[in-house]
Amino acid sequence: MKKLAKRLAALALAAMTFVMPAGAVTPDGQNETWFDSIWELIQAYGLEAEDNPYVLQNYINKYLAEHPEEMYNVINDILSLLDTHSMYLSSEEYSQGFSTLEGFVGIGVGMQETVGGVQIAEVMRFSSAEEAGLQIGDIIIAVDGVDTTEMTNAEVAELLRGAEGTTVSVTVRRQGRDLTVTCTRRQVNQVYVSSSTPADGVEYIKVSAMGSENDWTAFSEIWEGLDEKNTRAVILDLRGNGGGVIDVALKMANAMTEDEGVYLAGTRWREDMGGLEQTYSTGGGLPLNQIVVLVDGGTASAAELLAGSLQDTADAVLAGETTYGKGQGQFHIELINGDKLVITTLELELPRQGSYEGVGLTPDLQVENRQVTVNAASLAPLDTTRTLRFGDQSDAVYAMTERLALFGLIDEATNTYDGDVVEAVTAFRESYEMDPELLYASPDMLQALDEAMQTLDGQTHVLDDQLQAALEICKQAAEKPQRYTALPDGSWKKN
Repeated sequence: MKKLAKRLAALALAAMTFVMPAGAVTPDGQNETWFDSIWELIQAYGLEAEDNPYVLQNYINKYLAEHPEEMYNVINDILSLLDTHSMYLSSEEYSQGFSTLEGFVGIGVGMQETVGGVQIAEVMRFSSAEEAGLQIGDIIIAVDGVDTTEMTNAEVAELLRGAEGTTVSVTVRRQGRDLTVTCTRRQVNQVYVSSSTPADGVEYIKVSAMGSENDWTAFSEIWEGLDEKNTRAVILDLRGNGGGVIDVALKMANAMTEDEGVYLAGTRWREDMGGLEQTYSTGGGLPLNQIVVLVDGGTASAAELLAGSLQDTADAVLAGETTYGKGQGQFHIELINGDKLVITTLELELPRQGSYEGVGLTPDLQVENRQVTVNAASLAPLDTTRTLRFGDQSDAVYAMTERLALFGLIDEATNTYDGDVVEAVTAFRESYEMDPELLYASPDMLQALDEAMQTLDGQTHVLDDQLQAALEICKQAAEKPQRYTALPDGSWKKN
């Protein structure tokens, strides 16, 4: 029988899906009829089942009639004959493996108990709570008129729960003032997209998953605002991204493509479901000097689709390690008993590389991150009483850069305070919320650096050489002339 443990462990790295609406497969009270219903879905949608006969149907029906408790394992054994991604899961197993695709119904707040009462600790993006204006730090004092000032976190959460589409009145206390808002309970999905500006003209965008349209909305907001920052290069970090909704990946690829009519990717369905469907760009992407896409062995499925499309069509540089290699997509069909049938229905093709199923993508720049163990006693003594400045040459500079190198902020220790050291000092100051404009190493900065080393003494940590390599490429690209001009009305024109 199929061992699901290994397959479930890989789900987080293999989420690529078109999410089907909940269906109604009626068991009709018989195990045999229930199996027939499942097999009809497999035959109707399964990519590999199109030309296969009704595999062992008579034997299986007879077996299930005699051993109904084995239905679950039998179905998974059959699915394993088709491909490695199709499976029949209980609702609990599905939630474990596809947590990035599952949201919840609510108003979209996280809460914590404080001395003053139950406080809002998180307001999820694109939620009803965000739209209503609820804020982190608000104390919930009533729900639908019910006093909650003496309630626990769990009790308030119970009052906020309800059916999708229903409304709830929430009264909060904010800076001594009571406010009441109305929120509509609806599907809430976590947002897996964030960004920062690590250098002038360089934007870093992290996409951890493509779990819902919320991720596309968050990405598009970031992308549309790049021209206002005069962005000239972008680092797109897809490391550890197990994929998600294919349409979201295609929308991101389209937004990042300058020209119209560029072939982005192909979706190959069964012939009776339409065969090859090709996606072309609409054009209008911001003309950047450089895009670097970070990938690793955890970059899978829809994330590979995005990375490969940009590599094939946009002269993007892929940096990091070979990706997972999942180029097939699935329908996720909810059954009437709560179980889920995950059935492979399509295969993806890249413009130049074709199918990457079982192969993955090879980076243009292959970089592995280093693991470093800190041994504070072996470091040169650091004088934290003096200020080090650009142009200094001394053992004190070497001791400082020896520590900065352990943080991955500079390639190697040096006794000369040059431009590379200035960048490393600036990065450290910024990470410790010190003024990054100061180009010298002050005693307070050196003290913080020394304390950080003592804290990490004996620990092993990873130096993100992949990100540093991408950042160096993008910094150099950002020094080149900008290819567009930002206009006062918020738009831009190509130079």
